[in-house]
Amino acid sequence: MKKGKVLIVDDEIKILHLVEMYLTKNEYKVTAVNNGKAALKEIEREKFDIVVLDIMMPDMTGYQVCKKIRRHNNIPVIFLSSLQESDLIVKGLEYGGDDYITKPFDPNVLVAKVNAVLRRTKKDSVVLGSRLVEPLTGQERQILYWIDKGYTNKEIAEKFNLTIGTVKVYNHTIFQKLHVKNRTQAIVKAKELNII
Repeated sequence: MKKGKVLIVDDEIKILHLVEMYLTKNEYKVTAVNNGKAALKEIEREKFDIVVLDIMMPDMTGYQVCKKIRRHNNIPVIFLSSLQESDLIVKGLEYGGDDYITKPFDPNVLVAKVNAVLRRTKKDSVVLGSRLVEPLTGQERQILYWIDKGYTNKEIAEKFNLTIGTVKVYNHTIFQKLHVKNRTQAIVKAKELNII
């Protein structure tokens, strides 16, 4: 039985084949594409459990792809990139990435990270009473963390270079997922679930 469906996005064909081979060997069903637009089409067409996403691609960056995914979808995203500067890694996580692997990389480590992220996101889908709490994305967790620290929507918007409207949308999504009505209830629920 397959562990889950993985979408790999990278413009380097050798890397696509290498990652595909290792994930397939570890019982994942893999779809591989070599650009951002093709990735977004695949995500519209099929339900994936996780995306392994390159950043530097000719048509659009992995950051842009991740941002578009995050508008409608909570699929976990692992960035796989030759960009190794810490501020670019932080940027990837702030755009909604759940993890970040730098190239060159050990394929076994990548498989272990895919396993770990999927374990974590499945664990986050906790049943409370009879209601399922959906997993929060990396960006949603970070926003919740800063809400817990007492930051206002305006301060969070400035911190993540977002509009206040976007932060409010994030808040609304977080409240829906946690089945709460406000920031205070969200913090209480998140602490109960060990999300923050």
